[in-house]
Amino acid sequence: MPLTFHPRTLKFRITVTVAVLVLAAASLVAFVALAAAGREMRAVVGAQQFALLSSAAAHIDADLSTSRALVGHLREELAAAGPPAAVQMQGFLESHPGLRDAFFNVLVYNSDGKVVANLNDRRAVQTQDFSTRPYFIDTARFREGVISAPFKSTLSGRQVVLVTEPLFDAQGKMQYMIGAAIDLQRPRFFGQLESLKFGRSGYLFMMTGDGTILHHPDRDRLLRNVRSEAGAAVPATLAALSGFEGWTEGQSKRGVPALLTYKRLQQTDWIMGAVYPLDEALTPMIAMQRKALLGAAAVALVAGLLGWLAILYLLRPLGALRNHVARIAHGSDDIEVFNVDRPDEFGELSRAFYRLSQQRQDAERDIAAQARTDPLTGIANRRMFEEVFALSLARAARLHHWVGLAYLDIDRFKLINDSYGHAAGDAVLVEFATRLRDAVRATDTVARLAGDEFVVLFDCMDHAAAPQALAAKILACMRAPFVLEGRTLAVTASIGVALAKGGAGSMDALLGAADQALYEAKGKGRDTWSLRQLAAPAVIS
Repeated sequence: MPLTFHPRTLKFRITVTVAVLVLAAASLVAFVALAAAGREMRAVVGAQQFALLSSAAAHIDADLSTSRALVGHLREELAAAGPPAAVQMQGFLESHPGLRDAFFNVLVYNSDGKVVANLNDRRAVQTQDFSTRPYFIDTARFREGVISAPFKSTLSGRQVVLVTEPLFDAQGKMQYMIGAAIDLQRPRFFGQLESLKFGRSGYLFMMTGDGTILHHPDRDRLLRNVRSEAGAAVPATLAALSGFEGWTEGQSKRGVPALLTYKRLQQTDWIMGAVYPLDEALTPMIAMQRKALLGAAAVALVAGLLGWLAILYLLRPLGALRNHVARIAHGSDDIEVFNVDRPDEFGELSRAFYRLSQQRQDAERDIAAQARTDPLTGIANRRMFEEVFALSLARAARLHHWVGLAYLDIDRFKLINDSYGHAAGDAVLVEFATRLRDAVRATDTVARLAGDEFVVLFDCMDHAAAPQALAAKILACMRAPFVLEGRTLAVTASIGVALAKGGAGSMDALLGAADQALYEAKGKGRDTWSLRQLAAPAVIS
């Protein structure tokens, strides 16, 4: 009997019904499985996006913390030496050339809100009254430094924020206010955000806690408030302004479906956000959905159940990838688990996570190194010195060894700067640091605290005479002429050395003793050293 298909026969209708049911069942199974996979992939990408955003926020926090520390150091330096007269403030700022690299501008205001020193333009002083500006009022009212709201500078026309620190006189009245301006459009501050762009058209942005936009690819939106813009703010952004942190799915300002991520900074009330279009974030998932639906249609009449099982099997690598992300987030696994050899989309996605994680680790290492290294000389800075000092004291207490601290100052360094310029002064500092590092032991720590002030931490010495020999060696190596751009300069140094045994004393005590010994060495005519032992007030030369 020939095989015939007639639309009115029961056989045909049953065949069509079964085929439709199998097709519907296969399609439904495929849809449910892929929907679950989509949720998992959203969770993976969202978690990764939030982790990267948190890392970027930590970098910005570290930059702001470093900026506040630099301004605080200026205030402490002024307070320690006694605040100079207003006319001397310009010279004080210009004696710190490193400020030009760290900030767009640094200004000093008197108690009336008048600018008495301007690092960028010494002529722009006593020209305007800033006493009514919120940052000046808040600094005076709270009696501590603040990070201002963003504003357009009347002096430069740039969009900036100001990091402030007050300086008080002996009666506790604010005498001066130091203000360090950060240009929001300089690549140095927000440049690292551009390198963390998500996909082809994803982007990062930054806003204050009240919704004022600090950073955005659309420069026309800078300093606008998201609540007052046309079309109002998207719900996810409003939630972030109310305290939400994390990732969610929604629409961007342009109406594009996207993964939206928000992270609040610690140093100030700024919020960092990221927009990752869904069609880019879920590209491998979208391609897989098409293939899975076509496969389900092809095998619906003969292998509906097998198709469903096959989909579940194919999604196993995605579940494994999500588990890897979870374990890495909890610190129980390493990013090497992402570096797989799979040639498919899962392998590409896993290797993409591996590359992104490597970039984040490299960025964290670079920032950690920069935070502990003096940018001019390449030796340790104050932060790293303090960390090493604490460990050295603990080690000395455990082993009952001596700890020595040498406080060095380049003799008449201001004369070198005034005579040959700051570039020559910087070159002297670099050469001085190089010679100093070569003159001490490999186990000793050389650091630059500020300006021409250096310290050497002599770690775990068996006897108290070792620092004396090292101090003499340092002086000898500095007496050789400094040759800078064809000029020969005679550079000497004065050294104050402090000693403690078995972890006795503290870092402040040793620094104070070394500083006293340094002044004693300078009092003897410079190019010499003096030594103080914490338990013995007598001076040894």
